[in-house]
Amino acid sequence: MKHNHIKLKPAFTFIELTMVIMILGIVASIGSSIIANLYQSYILQKATQQASIKTELAAQQIANLLSYRIPDTALARDPNNLNDTILVNEVDPTLGGDEDNLHTVLEWIGADNDSFTTARVPGWSGFCDVNASNQNRIVTPGSNLGLARTVIRNLSNNTVNLGNNATPNVAIFFRDTLYTHKPDKDYDAKTCMGMVNTDTSCISTVRRSNNQRLQFVNGASTQKVITEHYKLAWTAYAIVPFSHNSDTPCSRGEEHCDLRLYYNYQPWDGTRLTAANYNNIPHATLVKNVMVFKFAKSGNAFRFKLCTQESIGEDDNITICKEKAIIL
Repeated sequence: MKHNHIKLKPAFTFIELTMVIMILGIVASIGSSIIANLYQSYILQKATQQASIKTELAAQQIANLLSYRIPDTALARDPNNLNDTILVNEVDPTLGGDEDNLHTVLEWIGADNDSFTTARVPGWSGFCDVNASNQNRIVTPGSNLGLARTVIRNLSNNTVNLGNNATPNVAIFFRDTLYTHKPDKDYDAKTCMGMVNTDTSCISTVRRSNNQRLQFVNGASTQKVITEHYKLAWTAYAIVPFSHNSDTPCSRGEEHCDLRLYYNYQPWDGTRLTAANYNNIPHATLVKNVMVFKFAKSGNAFRFKLCTQESIGEDDNITICKEKAIIL
């Protein structure tokens, strides 16, 4: 009789198997926690980078445009009542605390820096030969006004022509803030440049006569103050906060606004920013999801603060702020 011998093989005991399962569970839980933390950190860093980049780009674009503003033309306005207008230097300069959060529209006239800097011989030199000029014409040595005409036409989509007889025209500003003598009248953006009403009595427009001569459009003014330095301007600019993804201006204290930049309009020739033409004036969205846009002016320093928000999922968001100062 043969006996079959069963050969026993070593195996895990139940206790050993239980311990292995427990260890694997601990390792798995630690690994999933690490992966979750890494993913959360990635999402946070990505949102921070996106918010920082878009905020910096928008802030830099605003700073660039403001650096060429005509002095004393910056206005702060109520987006829901544009007739409620103050000078920017009347805004609380602290950018914090109980500052003005009603006049959130920023509007100004910008000098034509593009044709001024585009070539070795500038489109307009900024210098006036006072002795050769009079109340009808400006002689400006060192200028190539034909170049200025071309640059302005290209930038304005052929709507502004320095050498044309039709409106809109190019405006001229002399360095002296006094527009006329007898009676003394200052450049005043609130009352006589067409920005708030139809009064344009303290602003002059010009056309090109030749490459170094400008002709006043709106006739002679025997008391017009002409000084050695001047600037040309072909457009006003405005930054207006709108409710996110809507055509309604943000109300007082409202967050999550989109900033629109308005351009290529000429208040001195009858096209000014009004509630009726918010959609008719050329504009583009500067930045979305804006939590804070504040600005102030003190002396020659213009400061603004811009804060935007980026979602990182569900109800969580990250906010990035940029503050810049521009000195004229």
